[in-house]
Amino acid sequence: MRFSKFNFSGVALGFIAALVFSGCFGDTSSDPYSNRNMAMRGNADSTYYYQIDTVKHEIYQHSRGQCNMGTGSNLQWDSSVDATSLAYKYTFSNDTLYLKSDDQSVLVKTSGTSGSLDGTWKVVRYFNGLGNEVPGESSGLVANRVITISGDSFKESCELASTFDFTKSMGLLAAMRFAFDAQDGKDNGNGSESGNSFFIKSEPYVENTYEYTVVSRTNTSIEIVRNGRTFLFEIIDPKVSLFEKSMTYKLTSNGMTCTFNYESFPITKETCDLNHPEPLVFNNNGKTVYGVETSNHYSFESCFHKMFK
Repeated sequence: MRFSKFNFSGVALGFIAALVFSGCFGDTSSDPYSNRNMAMRGNADSTYYYQIDTVKHEIYQHSRGQCNMGTGSNLQWDSSVDATSLAYKYTFSNDTLYLKSDDQSVLVKTSGTSGSLDGTWKVVRYFNGLGNEVPGESSGLVANRVITISGDSFKESCELASTFDFTKSMGLLAAMRFAFDAQDGKDNGNGSESGNSFFIKSEPYVENTYEYTVVSRTNTSIEIVRNGRTFLFEIIDPKVSLFEKSMTYKLTSNGMTCTFNYESFPITKETCDLNHPEPLVFNNNGKTVYGVETSNHYSFESCFHKMFK
């Protein structure tokens, strides 16, 4: 990832779908992280809405406007655009609702009239893309998903799964590799991966490539000893809610700590502006800007390299 004003991406329409379905959408009024950042981030609920097609049994995501790159890399909000993407296909049978995107979720009604689509639904079973049942979301990232349907209104809420293992995520495994290479005198990275990758499972390539001893381990931290040096890798206060992700990654070794802060959120009318008082990365597909990321990438990189001098 390039940490600059624009980060060109190959993501196709479904501009925000990757953010939506790796987390969930809905009411986050009780989330202090969202409340703290709402003024600068804008209100995603005022931009994005959902409609149910009861004939085709499909649920569509819409946006009230779109952020575009204008001349001279200026950003312009076009309120006339209604960008649409397919969110789910569904099957409804009495008090069971089946939602299908890449995977399938099975929901049961918890309130409302029996046999009616309207009401509150809770996800109770998950199946991956191969049709095999899994104990949580196929990514393991979110839990306790609840969906409320009223007419063609569709809202969803969830929380970060307490069992998600950040020590086996793509981001932390890459961070371990960077630290081990730096210990070996190789300059193969800046010490951290893209913040979003800390929320994605990965194959255990580090365990298969490097030798080290695990001292202690939880789902958010791992302490290891390698060639006489101790490393502590930690994920602090991770959150997933309403299109947003945030977390802090900390590396401690030889009495020194480097901290990487990350958050991502979708474009809204308020966010479609280059004049924010912090470094932002605007993720775009062609002329359309669909998401924003912010981190202290450069200060972490500087700290990381000093750690191994």
